[in-house]
Amino acid sequence: MFFIVWGSRGRNKEIGAGEFYCPDCGDYRAYKKIAVTRWFTLYWIPLFPMGKPVGEYVECGACKSTFNERVLEMDPKAAAEKFEAAFSIAAKRVMFKMALADGEIDQSEIDTITQAFANIAKREIDPADIAAELEAAKSDTRPVAEYLRGVAAGMNDTGKELVLRSAIAVAKADGHIDDTEVVEMHELAFALDFPKAYANGIFMEEGIQPITKQRG
Repeated sequence: MFFIVWGSRGRNKEIGAGEFYCPDCGDYRAYKKIAVTRWFTLYWIPLFPMGKPVGEYVECGACKSTFNERVLEMDPKAAAEKFEAAFSIAAKRVMFKMALADGEIDQSEIDTITQAFANIAKREIDPADIAAELEAAKSDTRPVAEYLRGVAAGMNDTGKELVLRSAIAVAKADGHIDDTEVVEMHELAFALDFPKAYANGIFMEEGIQPITKQRG
């Protein structure tokens, strides 16, 4: 009796390569992008493909782990750098807007901003940027809290508290705090998503009027 043995099997084909962030390795590695196609087999010998590829995956060249191709969109280091840049811009603008809340700014406030920014961003503010940033802050009509709404979610509580206390230090730098500055600080606390009790604890420590209204 004569038997014909036929069937199908998957065959892999490399369709791309490059470098990606491997979640299992925790670092950047070389990868191969593989397409899987079903092939018709006769006596276990693949003869021809049965249609289009049935799937694609990414294989790490180091650990050989396989992932959905969406892993290629992951780049935590680039995301961190992008966040840091956005945060630095927001922090500078918040400091200058806070200093301008009472309508004027003096050298003591600029000095405090320079130190506060160094504490927050872990780098010095370029003196050449101070005049330009001051003019930009003067012409920007957005409220101070708006700058941090886009980055607050990526900050931990320590970072948020540092920003709020730095803003308070800037407001105090000229020797007095007016009602406009208090309102700005309260709005900043809301933008940083502080619980009311937490924010008021900071304000009381700093001698600032606590928040009495509900979040807007």
